[in-house]
Amino acid sequence: MKRFEWYVAFRYIVSGKRHRFTSFISVMAVVGVAIGVMALIVVIAVMAGFQKELRDRLIGINAHIMVQRLGGEIINYQALSREITKIHLKKGGFSGFWARLRGEGEVEVKAVLPCVNLQGLLSSAQGQAGVVIRGVEPHEAKEVFTSLRMDGGSLSALEKRSPPGIVLGKRLAASLGVMIGDRVRLIVPQGRATPFGLLPRIKTFQVVGIFETGLYEFDASLAFISLSTAQQLLQIGQAVTMLEVRLNDPFYATEFSKILAAKLGFPYWVIDWRRMNASLFSALKLEKMAMFIILTLIVLVAAFNIVAALIMLVSEKRPDIAILKSMGACDRSILRIFMLTGFLLGATGMILGVAGGLGICFLLARYPLIKLPTDVYFVDHLPVLVQPFDVTVISVSALILALLATIYPARQAAKLLPAEVLRYG
Repeated sequence: MKRFEWYVAFRYIVSGKRHRFTSFISVMAVVGVAIGVMALIVVIAVMAGFQKELRDRLIGINAHIMVQRLGGEIINYQALSREITKIHLKKGGFSGFWARLRGEGEVEVKAVLPCVNLQGLLSSAQGQAGVVIRGVEPHEAKEVFTSLRMDGGSLSALEKRSPPGIVLGKRLAASLGVMIGDRVRLIVPQGRATPFGLLPRIKTFQVVGIFETGLYEFDASLAFISLSTAQQLLQIGQAVTMLEVRLNDPFYATEFSKILAAKLGFPYWVIDWRRMNASLFSALKLEKMAMFIILTLIVLVAAFNIVAALIMLVSEKRPDIAILKSMGACDRSILRIFMLTGFLLGATGMILGVAGGLGICFLLARYPLIKLPTDVYFVDHLPVLVQPFDVTVISVSALILALLATIYPARQAAKLLPAEVLRYG
């Protein structure tokens, strides 16, 4: 592209003192693009932050991969755990290449937690609530449940024998009206057969801890007991109902689960955290895309301002266009001049918008200026996660819209006949 085309386009932008109205429209176009890009970056970063917080909490209270046996319990879970820990997966793709350079090129098992899951009814003097019980080994559970924040007591106290200990979710403890040291009764529907029918099992526990995850579903319905106590309740001997596998990189859980399923074969069933929460993350992705499309309309409105500014500029620069053509400039050069003018307007707005958006995201991440009610949200401030890919997509989209807005005015400028302009003015 010729240097004089850039020079003329730049001069048309900076020398607007004689045509203040055109300059005003051009400034509004730049401001509109900047506001649209800035809003897009901030909103998408906040949504990505919420998605990351939710994902981290979900995989912090659930394992990355769950292994179950169809039609029954896992009896030889110790040998199966050793077999699972031997499996390794090499990271692939571009991210895997950089991971291998850092010495992190393999996905391996960090922990395998034997678990017994059961459902029941917890009752106290103040109330009762349905509950999902997880029987775990306390010391191993700390390596798997990383987002478990103890509000009192500890998982280690589950080893208490008489009566056995139980750790409740914060909202579950509040609905039962119990605190650490109080006793609750667990009624399990898997009962024993008697001459009078099937009677449920009832066992008394002492509350030895209260935890909080920030996710209402878990805080209101989840409780932990020791693995041996859960096995006694279900009368399954030394068997378990599930193995929970934690990896050193949760983002390769899907690939690892496929390898694990192929190795274990039937009757084992393997599922990773992405498939367990597929509907939730699909909804978040769709919401993020919808917000991107909606906020892009702001940039689209600014693009129409670029169209208006260029149309007025073409009208005012008719003599200049005629002189340039008379001096030998071709239609393509005139087209490029006005396309470059609109492109420079859009690029200026994009740069200002990216700078403003990243600045606001930095302030929100560094200083929690906007507080959120903790009884509604699982965080107390707006989480922000700026992803380079999102910023790149937003910037490129703004430039494309600005470039498309220049096509019609630039073509009109290229079609001007110098003879008519010089004759009639």
